[in-house]
Amino acid sequence: MTTTSARADRTSWRYRANIGARALAGSVGAYAVAALFAAALARALPTSRVEATTIATLLAYLVTPGITVWAFLARSPARAWLGIAGVAIPLAIVALLAGSSA
Repeated sequence: MTTTSARADRTSWRYRANIGARALAGSVGAYAVAALFAAALARALPTSRVEATTIATLLAYLVTPGITVWAFLARSPARAWLGIAGVAIPLAIVALLAGSSA
C-alpha cells in the first residue's frame, strides 16, 4: 500500500463513518455504562447513601476508559455497540433491582 492510497482510504466516507461510530460509542456508550455502573453499585453497597454514592462514582471513573478503549479495539463499530449494550443491560437490571429506593 502506498502513501497515496493510504491517504485516500482515510478520506473515504466509510473510514470516517467507522471512526465516528467508534468515537460515539466510546464517549456516549462509556458515559452510559459508567452511569449505570455507579447507579447499580451505589444501590448494592451496604453503606450509607453518601458513602455508597461516592465509592460508586469513583469506581465508575475507572470503568469509563475501559469502555472507550473497547470501542476502538472491537472488530467493527457494530461489535463495539453490541459489547457496550451487553454490559449496559445487566447493569441497568441490577440498578433497578438492587437495594432500596428510599
